[in-house]
Amino acid sequence: MNSSEMKIITGATLVHPNGSQSEGTLLIEGNRIRAITSEPPASLLLSHEDVEVFSGAGCYLTPGLIELHFNGALGCNLNQTTIGEVHQLLQKLPAFGITSVLFTVITGPLTDMLSAIHTLEEAIHYKTPYQCRPLGIHLEGPFISPAFRGTHPPTEVRPLNLDELTLLLSPMTKMITLAPELDPTGVAITMLRQRGIQVSMGHTNATFAQAMQGIRYGANSVTHLYNAMRPFHHREPGIVAAALCEDELYVQFIGDGAHVHPEAIRLLLKTKKPGHILLTSDASPLAGMEDGSQGRFSLQNVVIRGNQVLNQEGGLAGSSKLVHDCMKNLVRWQLADFGEAVQYTSYNPAAFLGESLLGRLEPGCFADLVLWNKNTLEVETTFINGQAVYQKTGAAASRS
Repeated sequence: MNSSEMKIITGATLVHPNGSQSEGTLLIEGNRIRAITSEPPASLLLSHEDVEVFSGAGCYLTPGLIELHFNGALGCNLNQTTIGEVHQLLQKLPAFGITSVLFTVITGPLTDMLSAIHTLEEAIHYKTPYQCRPLGIHLEGPFISPAFRGTHPPTEVRPLNLDELTLLLSPMTKMITLAPELDPTGVAITMLRQRGIQVSMGHTNATFAQAMQGIRYGANSVTHLYNAMRPFHHREPGIVAAALCEDELYVQFIGDGAHVHPEAIRLLLKTKKPGHILLTSDASPLAGMEDGSQGRFSLQNVVIRGNQVLNQEGGLAGSSKLVHDCMKNLVRWQLADFGEAVQYTSYNPAAFLGESLLGRLEPGCFADLVLWNKNTLEVETTFINGQAVYQKTGAAASRS
């Protein structure tokens, strides 16, 4: 695409980081948002040549969604994959309004984890400009609690070992999930935060005191609140209370309808500051596939049964949904309006990861954008780096 090429999106309702909405025309130049203006589209066309016009009539215009906890989807298992398979997946995700993704590598044999990290590093290095944007790697395990391992293989869960942790670190590592009680002196959490890596507490048996200690050392997030952690009890409230009470702690939760009851989500949304809520999918390699679909994940056979991905032990093994489904669930359950749900899946994850050019409709930001049908909340058009990489059948643009 010629860097001087202009695109104009007209007639859409723009959704901003705090969930507020406005009307206006958005201009794209090259891969960036150039301006948002109330100037009539006709005058913009007269002042620019070679302009492609997209009608946003009847649509919301939002920043692209970010998959923050993503084990794969559509049959691709990020723990056992190839560069080609990863790129094919990245090309498919914009159809769901997803424009950025943080790859998750879960607990496994160290050699397998290192192989997966290497493959994902290569896929990030050789990415193309107009596919879903890979933001880095999330290391989920292996330094987690055996008592709350979830679907992670029990034979591979291990005590915290600094040498092994350092071996697994990559220049692409952006986030690590670990159990804070395994790091009582805080040496690992401190080292990770000094390297600019986000530390999320999860798969943990931490007491309230241990969780608070992890926060003091620098842990700044909780992975899939309520799931795979010591449950709340009024005499020992555990990490759940720390997550809900500490204002500056980011809290991730799964909105697929299988992992967390909607009323538990309501409690979270009423308790936390809006800017520190992160809606995730925990998408499994079967996410986005039909009921009955089967595959491999976490060294086990897994299958979709209804709304759940189940492993051979009968436990949940990630989600059958992608994050756009989770976002729509919040709206359907009347827990959040559309703008708030977008904030939890776009602006907030970008802010958490330090991605200042993503998650906002502001001049200078990357033009990673989605047009959503207001009535159905279906994706009409997805832009990445200013290019329309997905258009629903029947959607069209005009050129002036």
